[in-house]
Amino acid sequence: MEHSISLNNRSSLTISGVEHIYSFNDKKVEIRTTSGDMIVDGENLDMSKLSIDEKVITVTGTINGINYSKAKEPQENFFKKLFK
Repeated sequence: MEHSISLNNRSSLTISGVEHIYSFNDKKVEIRTTSGDMIVDGENLDMSKLSIDEKVITVTGTINGINYSKAKEPQENFFKKLFK
């Protein structure tokens, strides 16, 4: 699924390609998208639309920042490294 974001006037953010919602409160939204993990920072955030079938969410409020991070790579076990 394709991932896209649409931000209107820093007050309405629509995100497609959402795979998982880690956490949501009035200051931060943490989600996993098809393009990696995303954190949305803001004030008075509210999820005005959630469509699991379409993998789309809409967040309203004051959007202050949108940050992506890479998906975490699985780390090798300590003992596996030790006995190489």
